[in-house]
Parts: sequence; structure tokens; C-alpha cells
Amino acid sequence: MKRKISFRFELILFMLISLFISFALAFLIRNNIGYVGKTNEEKRIHKIYEECIGKLEEDLMYVTLENRADREKILSQYRYLVGYEFYLVDAQGNVVDATIDNVQKIDNADIYDGMKHYSVSRQDKNVFQIQGCDYLKDGIYLFYNYLKYDENDTGMVFGALAGSILIFFLLIWGRISYISKIRAAVSGITAGEQGCRVSCRYSNELGALAEDVNKMAETLEEEEQKKNEFLTNISHDIRTPLTTILGYLEMIKEEKYDSKEEMQEYLNIMQRKGNFLASMLEDFFQYSKLQSEDIKIEYIDFELNELLRQFYEDELEEFAENSLELKIELCEESTLCSGDTDLLARVVNNLLMNALKYAKENTQVTIKSFIEEKDQGRYVCFWVRNIPGKQISEEQVKLLFERLYKCDAARSEGGSGLGLSIVQSIVKLHHGFVEAYLDGKELVIAVFLRGK
Repeated sequence: MKRKISFRFELILFMLISLFISFALAFLIRNNIGYVGKTNEEKRIHKIYEECIGKLEEDLMYVTLENRADREKILSQYRYLVGYEFYLVDAQGNVVDATIDNVQKIDNADIYDGMKHYSVSRQDKNVFQIQGCDYLKDGIYLFYNYLKYDENDTGMVFGALAGSILIFFLLIWGRISYISKIRAAVSGITAGEQGCRVSCRYSNELGALAEDVNKMAETLEEEEQKKNEFLTNISHDIRTPLTTILGYLEMIKEEKYDSKEEMQEYLNIMQRKGNFLASMLEDFFQYSKLQSEDIKIEYIDFELNELLRQFYEDELEEFAENSLELKIELCEESTLCSGDTDLLARVVNNLLMNALKYAKENTQVTIKSFIEEKDQGRYVCFWVRNIPGKQISEEQVKLLFERLYKCDAARSEGGSGLGLSIVQSIVKLHHGFVEAYLDGKELVIAVFLRGK
């Protein structure tokens, strides 16, 4: 699934959408519903009286208004109140003193005791103006002007923020539920329910996580099947030769043979079966050891050509006895590399034994060393090439390095089925790799090791 948008970006986008929707609704409610009508007018006028005007008038009533110093002392305390303008005027509207400079006169039509004028902005009903006039004493009036946003905006902002959080959770609720489903699937897989799967609903990290969980479940399910097959095959591979050995032992014990030659034949069969069991158990032990994390590799420098030549000379006669021609082609360049010679000898031996068991009679088995340059560096390589006794497909070649895999479905006593798995494990430990492919009718297994 191709990711189209990141989960982080989705969260940011949803938050912005939530803020936009909630603030738009809040402004709509405020401007068209919230602050209209006589009740709201009375509340606002009453509020500014309680907040400021009533106290100012009370303070002014206790001083001599004809005394400029007394007037200014009182007005100075109210000069910087946001939204307020205060004027002390006479009956003709002449300004005696004020909190605002450069204003000399007020319209005398507005100078009378108890005057109140309330107006609201057409563009924004939350913006309002209150003008009023109250008689104090000594022919002096207090004229005031108030222009401000309603302080209920604070409540509107908090309400909008709370609404945006609610809208945000509504928008992401599907994703939160999806995370819960992923968690439930992981819990199920942990409990051993490998059949748990999560539908891929989103093209973001959550969808990628669901895909990874599904792949993990599939891998665990495959590993469980392989483990069961592994145990079944081990039981089969051990039981068959062991049953044969026990059967012949019982026949010898009960002297069910006609001659010493026949008894010797029984013993020879038992020895072959015993050797097979010992070889198979050695493969199991070696494979288990290679999978452990505490395995130690003793690196030394050696010539790969010399190792291959030694095996060629040692195995030439055995291949000939099995109607196979063993050939070797060694690279003329230096094949110096570093590794554990005991383990790498096991690699060469397993590949040759695999060819010896499964190559077609009266054909050729070839060992060849060569040098190959790749992006990662210089590799010292060799391959073992042979024509299989039974034709194999490309799909079967891909499974050759699977543990316990045998091309023969009947699983005859050709080996433990771990030989090529051991080869792959050893080469990986040496930071190399193995390839298997068909070249016409021939099967080629190539090993690539880091060169010096």
C-alpha cells in the first residue's frame, strides 16, 4: 500500500479543521444570537456602572469640584482604563476637566442628568458603545463614553477551544478505534492466535502498521508450521533407521539368520543406519549451534583454491565410485580470504555431498573458483555445478535453503535436509551470501565470500 499522507500531518490537519469549525460557530452564535436585545443592553450598562462609573461618581462627590487639583487627583486614577473616557462638563457642555486631552466641548444636547445612549456595531454585535451623563454637584456633570468588545469574548474563546477539542476527537475517533483494533490483534497474536489479521483502512502509518502486523502474523504462522513440520520430520527421520536397527538387533538376538554371512549383513545394515543417525544428529547439532548468538568464529587468512583442491583430491575416488566425474577449475588470481576454515570446509563438504547424492549418474560435477567485483567490494567465490537426477523447477530451487527441505516429497534417507541450511548460515556468519539457480539443466550453487 502506497502511503499518501502521514498520520502526523492528518492530526495537524484535523486540529486546524476543528479550530476553524469551532471558532466559526462561536462567532456566528455571538454575532447573530448571543448579544442582542434589551436585556443584554441593561446588563452591559449595569456592568460598567458597577465596574467603574459608580465608584468615580462617589469619589467626585467627596471633593470640591471647583478645585482643579482635587479634580485631577481623582481623574488621574481613571485616566488609563481601557475603553473609558471621562469628562467633567458644565450645563453648556464646556469641558472643565477630562481624562482625554484636546476635547474642549461636548454637545449640550447630551448634557442632562440620567442621559443614557447605547449602540451596537453593525459589523460586529459584540462591539458596543455606551454614552451617559449624570449630574454631580455645583453645576458640574460627569459625561462618559465607553467603547469596547464585550468581555464575554473570553468565554467565547474558551468555549470555542473546548468545542475544537470535541470536534478533533470526533474526527480522529475512527483512527483511535483502529489503533485499538491493531492492539487487540497484536494481543491475540501474542496469545498464540496467529490467525488474527487487521484490515488496512488508511494510507498512512496506521495502514503501514496494520500491514506489518499482518506480515508478522503470517511469518509467525509460517514459523509455527515449519516448527511442526520440523518436529514431524525429525521424528520420521530418526524413527525409520532406529526401527530398522532395533528390528535387526531382535533378529540377531533370536538368532533368526541362516549363516554368519547373513548375520554380518545385518550388522552392516545396522552400522549404515547408525552412521546415518549420527550424521543426521550432527547436522541438527551444527544447525542449532549456528543459530545461537554466542557462536565464535576463528578468523584466519587462507587461499580458497587450496581448500577446494584438497576436497577435490579427497573426494575424486568416491565420486567415481558413484558414476560421477568430478572436475575442478581454479581461478588464476589470488583467492585469499578470511574465515573459519573448519566451518568453511563444512560448506564445501555439504555442497559436494549434496551433489554426490542428487546428481544424475554418468554426468559431471564441477567445482570452480572465481573473483567477482560487486558494489560492496571484492568477493572470492566458488560454485558447485551438477545435473540433478530428477528435474527440479525454479520454485523448488528457491526452497533449497529452507531447513529440512528435500525435493523428494517421499523424504527418503538422503540426508537430514539441513545441509544447505547449514551452508547458508555459515556463509552469512562470514558476511557473504549464497545463490542457487538453474543454468539450463544444471543446478548451480554459488558461494560469495569477502576477499582480502
